[in-house]
Amino acid sequence: MNKTTKIIIGIIAAIALFFVIRKFTTTPTSAVTLNPKTDQIISPTIQDIKDQVTLSGSINSDQIAIVKFKNSGKLNWVGVKIGDRVKKWQVLATLDSVELKKSLQTQYNNYRTQLSQFQDVQDTYQKTRDNYLVTDAIQRILDRTQYSLNNSVITYEIADMAIAESKLITPIDGVVVAIDQPLPGVNITPATATITIINPNSLYFRSEVDQQEVVKLAQGQEATIKLDSFADKIIDTKLSFVSFTPVAGQSSTVYEIRFPLPLDNQGLSYRLGMDGDVDILIKEVSNALTLPLEAINDDNGQNYVWLKVGDKLEKRNIKTGIETDTLVEILDGINQNDTVVIKKR
Repeated sequence: MNKTTKIIIGIIAAIALFFVIRKFTTTPTSAVTLNPKTDQIISPTIQDIKDQVTLSGSINSDQIAIVKFKNSGKLNWVGVKIGDRVKKWQVLATLDSVELKKSLQTQYNNYRTQLSQFQDVQDTYQKTRDNYLVTDAIQRILDRTQYSLNNSVITYEIADMAIAESKLITPIDGVVVAIDQPLPGVNITPATATITIINPNSLYFRSEVDQQEVVKLAQGQEATIKLDSFADKIIDTKLSFVSFTPVAGQSSTVYEIRFPLPLDNQGLSYRLGMDGDVDILIKEVSNALTLPLEAINDDNGQNYVWLKVGDKLEKRNIKTGIETDTLVEILDGINQNDTVVIKKR
């Protein structure tokens, strides 16, 4: 037997083996039959379908001010309590300024002393300067007196700033939600006397979305929010912020997203931390041909359905569009008059 003959026999044997394996591993379409007891017969329906992302989240605020004194001292006065409404630049509390004022007077006296000494040195070397006879040693004396005068001015200004900073002022309108030290007469440090103010009109809904879904989102997409505290109220809004960097400290890669809350919150009905869900509309199709999700089968990435044709079932490949938790849009492959069978295994 020559080499060519061996090759031909090998090819024939391989082809024969292929058909034998196919015969025993492939179930012909004609072998799939309708089981009236378990299978469900339906027809495609025409309806609106939405592709949307549903996420959980909660209310947050982008105007939260935690104010504290810059210097330590004796707490002299606290003019607010938790729950009070405050206006921007309102004084909230003060430190005892008696000691600060005495320090300011001391620094002013030091400044006057340094100014007098500076003038004396200037007068001493006036003729030397006029005759251009200033040596390096004399120049150093003149520089030192100038430096000392400058430092006394700076020290005075710092003492004056300390008096101004003895008043704790809010930078925003809002509601006082926390006071570390509400009682005057206590010596405090900047870390032990903070006051927290939140603007109730700066609330927004915050959520997180994973990296598979974030690529579908863009600013301006329409959304609806339903808060657990107001189950009967739907809040219409739009996606206003999608973070470029992931949220730190999470076990998976998720991104922060925000939605404004166009609400009148003068009565403080909406509060930080209230939980809810947001539905973000990705795409909407009107009068779409749809089937239940369970009617769709998959064969290595190719979607198909079972059609009832007479007494037999026929496998029909289809092209799908929008998919929800329960419905699938059918783009091609069947029409509204077809009879679809949902096989119940």
